Amino acid sequence: MRCAAAFVRGLVRWMTVVCLLAHLLTTEQAAGQSTTSNSGSEEDRWFLGYSGFRMLLEERGLTVRRDLNRTLARPTESVVLLFGDLSATSIDDWRRYRRYVTQGGTLLIASETAFTLPGVSTFTPGPVSSNIRADNYQGFPDCLTLTKVNPTHPMTTGLRQIIVNRSGWLSAPQDDSLSWEVIASLPDRCFPIAARGKPVLLAGVDPVKDRGVLILSADQSLFSDGMLWHGDNSILAIQTSDLLCRGQRKWLTVIDNGRMLASYREGTQQAQVPPMPTPPIPNPQLPQIPPQLPPNVEPPTPSLETALKIANAVVDEVQQSNLLNETLRDRPRNMRPVAWLRTITLVLFILLTLFVLWKLTQNTSMLPPIRHLRFMQSMYGVNSAQQLKSNEFGSAVEVLARDLCREITGSPIETHWLQLLAEGKTSKLPPLSRSLRKGLTELLGIATRGCRIHISRRKFEKIGQTIQQLRTMHQTRPLLKPDAASALSPTTSAIPVAR
Repeated sequence: MRCAAAFVRGLVRWMTVVCLLAHLLTTEQAAGQSTTSNSGSEEDRWFLGYSGFRMLLEERGLTVRRDLNRTLARPTESVVLLFGDLSATSIDDWRRYRRYVTQGGTLLIASETAFTLPGVSTFTPGPVSSNIRADNYQGFPDCLTLTKVNPTHPMTTGLRQIIVNRSGWLSAPQDDSLSWEVIASLPDRCFPIAARGKPVLLAGVDPVKDRGVLILSADQSLFSDGMLWHGDNSILAIQTSDLLCRGQRKWLTVIDNGRMLASYREGTQQAQVPPMPTPPIPNPQLPQIPPQLPPNVEPPTPSLETALKIANAVVDEVQQSNLLNETLRDRPRNMRPVAWLRTITLVLFILLTLFVLWKLTQNTSMLPPIRHLRFMQSMYGVNSAQQLKSNEFGSAVEVLARDLCREITGSPIETHWLQLLAEGKTSKLPPLSRSLRKGLTELLGIATRGCRIHISRRKFEKIGQTIQQLRTMHQTRPLLKPDAASALSPTTSAIPVAR
């Protein structure tokens, strides 16, 4: 399923690129016709306007609004694009734009002029050039190939290079309210030296989901129709439109050199639709016979506009059609009654089989009883097994207690145990915890006076834990000094032990 979803997303993206390139081809043809008829500069023929990028935004459902005040009043529903010379923009207007982004609006600023966006960044004009052949695009020193692209940002996913033309550069962003990332930077061997490694494209995104976005570009032609053909600029434009349209966006306002732009459809219609020729007046006396081509004459090649219309019609038909659902919609109606009966019978048989298997697994009365092998045991074994839990614990505790006292004092004499381990003012033991001191006193009594035979397993385990703790402490650091046992009288007789 993941592979299928990825394939569908890739197919949609490439279809969008194809449509965008087709639109740019038509725009370039119209622009070429206008430039041949009207004298224009090379720079005008290079840019060709921003119809392709505006088409990406408008095809997502945005409606062009030529009232900037109304657009800025609905920031969470609007997208604003600023292109060209912005040096005449006042500080109050920049504050309005910044407040618009803070309130959830999305804004794209692309300019090559010198101005300062207050509190955000400074635009420095170019053109930036390079003498390195690897950095030049198609041999133009002021047309650079940017390979220092941020690979983790949504705008540059899958991009390898970005082509800029006579670009400037930006300063580091100073605004902390947005999460800023450098999208693309200039090469390290370009001129002027102050531009080396500086960012050309910056993106600031509000940390809150579907809120404000501010994109800064030091190359105003990066999103123009003439530049979308080169490098991966078309994919950059598509992914930039995705970022600008995040959330529920409805309105679009585009300003180019201080002039409000209308919808791209109006410019396309004015540039591409030729005047309709006057149809000839038919002669009512002659029959309406369609014109016929002479024999052995090939039909004329359709024009580019006709081919694009056919391609657009095919794409629209594929998008609007749903062949799979239309095929499956009539599938049950075409089944014969016998096929219906067989299908229902098979389903009922499968359900019945599953029910019978489930009942068999639930009914355990039919299963044969499990036979357990039993061995006869003697009366002595039975009594020993019953008395083992309590009869031998007392003797074991006494042996363990005597071994502990002998290990701590280093003497086998019971009176030495009492003199060295008994609780009192003359005790030579280091300070112990209350529980260990109480346990040692109990063990000393068991070692000297003995222990009753019948004790519980719980009592035996508790005494064993006390012995283990005292032995561990003694092995780590002796509880008695080495000269403590030598100071005792060697003639002291042992106290008889009560058994």
